[in-house]
Amino acid sequence: MSKISKEKYEFALARIEELLLLVDDNTPTNDRNAVELTLMSDVVIEYEKEHCPIAH
Repeated sequence: MSKISKEKYEFALARIEELLLLVDDNTPTNDRNAVELTLMSDVVIEYEKEHCPIAH
C-alpha cells in the first residue's frame, strides 16, 4: 500500500466509528459496510505501522 496521509488516516478513524454502529459479529463478511470497515481498518493499520511503531 502507498503511504497514507494524515488526512486519510483521520478520515478512516472517523469512518470506522460510524461503521462499528452498523457492523457486528453477525454481519456477513460480504456486506458492504463490513467490507468498508475492513478497508478502513487496513488504512489505519498501515498508517500506524509507519508513524506509530511499537518498540520491542
